[in-house]
Amino acid sequence: MPRLLALTLCVFPLLGAYSQNLLRGAEEEGQEEEQSKVRLQLMEETIAGFETASKERLSASALTFIPKPLLRYSDPTRGTTSANLLLDAGVWRLGEKGRPTALVTLEIYRGTGDSSILAYEFLSLAKTEFSLAHKQHEKVAWEASPKGLTMNPLTGTPKPAAAAPARLVQMRQLARRFTVKEKIRDVDTECRLLSQPIDRYSAADAGILDGALFVYANGTNPEIGVLLEASDAGWAFGVARLSSAETKVSLDGKEVATFLHGDFGLNRRGNYVSTSHPIKNPK
Repeated sequence: MPRLLALTLCVFPLLGAYSQNLLRGAEEEGQEEEQSKVRLQLMEETIAGFETASKERLSASALTFIPKPLLRYSDPTRGTTSANLLLDAGVWRLGEKGRPTALVTLEIYRGTGDSSILAYEFLSLAKTEFSLAHKQHEKVAWEASPKGLTMNPLTGTPKPAAAAPARLVQMRQLARRFTVKEKIRDVDTECRLLSQPIDRYSAADAGILDGALFVYANGTNPEIGVLLEASDAGWAFGVARLSSAETKVSLDGKEVATFLHGDFGLNRRGNYVSTSHPIKNPK
């Protein structure tokens, strides 16, 4: 048999197997992309199902959700078992402008059989009382306490720049002064700062020239949020918990916030509350 023909006969099976692997990979990628779209739609419909109310006459804008998530993520390291993993999640903003009124996180965990688990986290950033209740899920309800977010002066900082792009550079530098450590199952982990803020805002009526929400994450899973705001008085910061885990936040090596681990699903009222319920697997 001629040498060229022999080589050709050897190569053809390899090319066939390679092509099959490419097709299989493309098919799996297409299926995952479609499932991702379905999960996002489920989360968006869940957010749209909330009804908001306030005794303190918060504006309709302050009690309106932005329809798209500020951040979307997954975390294969989280779950009660190796089979019950965090498949998909998103952080939504309540409040159309200015500092967010609240942040609501939805997380979809793989369950058993034909069911999954939908988990909720509610965090108030306002100093006023308001409530959320879901139209389809009676047990999913939250009454935000008036504690809200505490903003503190950030000393040793330059004057806020006149231009928005320059202020963003300043805020990134300020965000790097914070470190976040969390404890999961008695293991300490240092969270990483995501390079881009997940939200940017201003509010002239509240004296906020510029503001940004940076998150510190385990992988891409946000555990702590730090809000940085510029005003005529200079810079200020606020720390917000985005997880029920034990977390500690330091500024220039000095601890400025500690959040203890807790089962927040037992509460319906508070600054931070979480709950969950089973759902049918998105198809």
